[in-house]
Amino acid sequence: MRIPGLIDKHKSVVESFFSLSLLNGVVLLFPLLTLPYILRVVGPANYGVYGFIYILVQYALIVNNYGFDFSAVKQIAQHRDDMAYVNRVYNAALACRLLLFLACLAFFMILSVWLLRSATQRWMLLSGMSLVLGNTFTAVWFFQGMEKMRYLTLVNVLGKAVFLVSVFVFVREPGHYVYLPLLDGMGYVVGGIASLIIAKRQFGIRLALPAWSEVGEQFRAGAAVFGSTLGMTLYRRANIFILNFFVGDAALGVYTAAEKVITGFRAVISPVSQALFPHLGHSFVGKTPEENLKMLGRVVKYTIPLFALVSIAVVACADWLVRLLCGPEFMEAKELLVVMSPVLFFGSLNYLLGIVGMVNMDMEKAFFYSVLVVGVGNVLWMLLSAPSMGILAGAWGMLLSEVLLLLLCCFFLYGKGRSKKRLL
Repeated sequence: MRIPGLIDKHKSVVESFFSLSLLNGVVLLFPLLTLPYILRVVGPANYGVYGFIYILVQYALIVNNYGFDFSAVKQIAQHRDDMAYVNRVYNAALACRLLLFLACLAFFMILSVWLLRSATQRWMLLSGMSLVLGNTFTAVWFFQGMEKMRYLTLVNVLGKAVFLVSVFVFVREPGHYVYLPLLDGMGYVVGGIASLIIAKRQFGIRLALPAWSEVGEQFRAGAAVFGSTLGMTLYRRANIFILNFFVGDAALGVYTAAEKVITGFRAVISPVSQALFPHLGHSFVGKTPEENLKMLGRVVKYTIPLFALVSIAVVACADWLVRLLCGPEFMEAKELLVVMSPVLFFGSLNYLLGIVGMVNMDMEKAFFYSVLVVGVGNVLWMLLSAPSMGILAGAWGMLLSEVLLLLLCCFFLYGKGRSKKRLL
């Protein structure tokens, strides 16, 4: 098939890919502008305090997202031509997220009384909850399910732009690190408002109070994926939380900076997987597991070189990246980047096999068990190794976790194919 014909056949996924590429290019560009400035102004110790608060907010964000970033995307992708159905899913998922936001706000404010050391840190956590509030209304999952990523790009770029401008206006001296959670939250709130406007004007979504049965159905639909997401936090988000009890604020700031760099490079390659999730979810309908596995295998074959290239680039440029993005006070982050860089390769494959593949093939429980095993293993690793290895334990824990998860995903997918052949 000629290239123009191939593009026309897969127009939606091509549009999604380029929209997400633009989005993640901006997401990568903004930290290149803000991260060096923030690190140099506030210093390692203050950034370490912010990093710990940021992780707590990220936990609340994970609860707020529940499993809707995948379960609701899957429902909308499979029924996008039925707008009455889509409208019900939108309102039910939004109601669920509002309930989860209120629960998170109450829980984390109570938790902060004994977990955080000062009133300033507790204020930072409270102001950071504005990020979760904005995320409640930011319908990333809706635009992704409809395969209209240009709106997702618009919403996210708008929010990032608000944060970018706010940082340079309000963060002028070391003590201003306390404003960072609120400034980040302001960007999310703007994005959330924009999402509501776009959903109404471009898709005709009507806000309405959903039935409790519909709310309960959304909670049930996202439960397995939410469990998997929580499991992921045990090796993708828990390391900073655990390291806080074993290292000082300055060392924690170095580790947080290294994680931020890796997160930025995830943005380079994530458009591939994010664009494929709703597209393959729609394509898998009505096909046999064997056909779906073959399709998934072809996708993995063509994306592996990109994932490997980005990982190798980070290793080769680790010293330059630390000097450019972090500054001389953060040179210890170079070793962390070298260890973490393969995470970009293995983590991307895990998203393809686990989220794009297993979730779309109704293997959510198998993926949940895989992630749970990996998450618990990482927590044990951190508790045993952090006292002696310090922040390096976090880097190795992240890498080993991604490798183990890849092996488990391959095991379950291989078993799916074998069981189908035995039935035949």
